[in-house]
Amino acid sequence: MTTAHKVTTRTASRGVEESIQFAAAGVRLASGTVTEADKAAARRVARGVSTPEQELAAFRQELEL
Repeated sequence: MTTAHKVTTRTASRGVEESIQFAAAGVRLASGTVTEADKAAARRVARGVSTPEQELAAFRQELEL
């Protein structure tokens, strides 16, 4: 039998931050760079504020400036 696991905002936030750190480490190992804007976009997607498609569209629009 399993027991219920309460997920708090703090626990969820820590999971998001750990995921972002892990992904950033992978990018750096591949000789890439990670900006604060990249991390902010990842946080928005992970928290459900935006979709990957919306973030990609915003990035493309930024490149056209």
